[in-house]
Amino acid sequence: MLTLSQIKGVGDATIKKLAELDVKSVFELYSFLPTKYIDLQAPVSVSEAEAGQLNLFEGRVERISSVSPRGKRAFFVSFSDNLAKRGNLNFKVTFYNMPFLHDSFEIGESYRLFGRLSKDGGVFEIVNPQLEKINKISKLRDIYTVYPLKGVFGQNSFKNIMNNALDGLAATKYDGRFARINEDMANAFMRLHRPKDLQSAESALEDLASYDLAIVLSMYKKQRNLIDSKRKVFYNLKDFRIDDYVYTLSYTPTPSQYKAFEEILSSMRSDNCSSRIVSGDVGSGKTAVAFFAMVSAARGGKQAALMAPTEILAKQHAAKFEDIAKKLNVSFALLTASATAMEREMILNGLESGEIDCVIGTQSIISDSVKFKRLALAVVDEQHRFGVNERRILESKGAVDILSLTATPIPRSMALTFYDDIDISVIEKRKSAATNVDTATVESIEEGVQKIASACRNGKQAFVVCPSIVDAEGYNLISIESFMRDYGAAFDGLNVQVLHGKMKENEKSAAMKDFAEGKLQVLVATTVVEVGIDTLASEMLILGADRFGLASLHQLRGRVGRDGSKAHCYVHCGNISDKARDRLEIFCAHNDGQYLAEADFAMRGAGDFIGVRQSGSSTTPIFGLKMNAAILKNAKQYADNYLRELTLTELSALTRRSKERVETFLSELNKVTLNS
Repeated sequence: MLTLSQIKGVGDATIKKLAELDVKSVFELYSFLPTKYIDLQAPVSVSEAEAGQLNLFEGRVERISSVSPRGKRAFFVSFSDNLAKRGNLNFKVTFYNMPFLHDSFEIGESYRLFGRLSKDGGVFEIVNPQLEKINKISKLRDIYTVYPLKGVFGQNSFKNIMNNALDGLAATKYDGRFARINEDMANAFMRLHRPKDLQSAESALEDLASYDLAIVLSMYKKQRNLIDSKRKVFYNLKDFRIDDYVYTLSYTPTPSQYKAFEEILSSMRSDNCSSRIVSGDVGSGKTAVAFFAMVSAARGGKQAALMAPTEILAKQHAAKFEDIAKKLNVSFALLTASATAMEREMILNGLESGEIDCVIGTQSIISDSVKFKRLALAVVDEQHRFGVNERRILESKGAVDILSLTATPIPRSMALTFYDDIDISVIEKRKSAATNVDTATVESIEEGVQKIASACRNGKQAFVVCPSIVDAEGYNLISIESFMRDYGAAFDGLNVQVLHGKMKENEKSAAMKDFAEGKLQVLVATTVVEVGIDTLASEMLILGADRFGLASLHQLRGRVGRDGSKAHCYVHCGNISDKARDRLEIFCAHNDGQYLAEADFAMRGAGDFIGVRQSGSSTTPIFGLKMNAAILKNAKQYADNYLRELTLTELSALTRRSKERVETFLSELNKVTLNS
């Protein structure tokens, strides 16, 4: 490949300026993509153009001023808009320091003009545009590329550099193991920088995104293939039956829960270690499936650990598990940061000696002081809240089988692309369960506050969810701090408490305990309540709802109406953009988690769903391009067809310019399971 200095017209001064744009190689020059494409076959009326943006116009010369004798030697030309839909519409074009153009204009001639329009009241003005007579168009007729040059280069001078580099790219021949991917990427670069039309540029962007994702997807698969999944720890499950567990429950499991029981038991009896995601909607019964796995491990002669993201949730799980464990003669303990020194010592001794079969807790479980005699199963609740390191620590303590619980259903296209070698058990809601939560938007915060305050004065309980704890300068969002200051008086006479992640554990536990026991009517909280806390609350007001994904909103809504009684979820949106409104309309109209997951995926992109965000966008790791379901599908096919033979080292070499971003992306993918 060429070096920068070998490109025609590029000397030391230009190389220095390119470095200001973080372009230090020819490959990085090709990767410096346009941020906008303008179709110069489609001029617009000045009345329809967006102010400040480059646009193409057509006009007829109506008047020409004289050139000012001093200063910037300015003159202006008044044009009538050829594309005006109603009557005559004039716009003014001012030329600075271009007196040589003055005599070229003639009254009545039509021109095509390319520039930025300013609007001041009813006055439309363009300054120093590119222009050509309509009957002599030679340049203003194709696709105009706009690059993010930050004032380092002019658009045209940069394009000269790019075009000279592309001439070299077009003449390059490829061979060897990288030939196919290099040739395909080169073809995409040519179409991106020299598009024949907008459709060509769009398809090239999608192709490059697919190649980008295919490379990293292949790396992910290679990494997973290096793992030895052969089982070295075996359970003695010959005398254990699913009905042994079912008899301890006060309800009949759903068909999908039974299926999950069978899948888990089959995995535990197989010759390979198990990595399984239990994906289910809010209230579908994932916890019962997790408890089954823990009981199975214990009855199979091993130990099991369940790690929850908060102490509140860990205590809730322990309270539910206690009766089941007692009936099946399984010993278990709850280990959290609030355990007394004596309690902690007894639990640690019991786990190390093997007297305790199962432990439920928070990250306390993975502290250095916790040692197991025969740990085999780890259950990770709300798996997206933990990183790879936590899982590896559990693995180092003996866990060979991992069960990850998520109430955020994985979109089908993503599951087929990234997680096709991970077992997924989908838990469906009971078919007889009617949707008991009505969801609606409120036009003002005052309206939402009045609704929930009124309900609470009639004996109900309510959550108010705020996107932050305290006010943040420069961000237009309502915090717990500002909500209590501005709206707290509306709850006079009611017991109100706040709950957020920076409170001490004993304070959080006390607030939730009081709320669960009905001592509080209103809990003003952050998304700490998103995780499966059980209460009798029936009302919820979500503020700044446009700041949450559909999956998070659905999780929050799942905190009310958990006893099956009628409930209400009100959402307030500070953002009035069409996109934000559309997302909230979908949320209000649908209560199915899988549907919302797919819609979230389509609207926000794969990167958001995985957790990888750069500069506020969902992007591919190498070129920073948008991801969607079609790109995921194409990437998988491309990886399977053309990159399968490349080694992990060879694939890594293709990503060296974006090593840090690629590692971040892979880390997020690997959060799904310890065995990644």
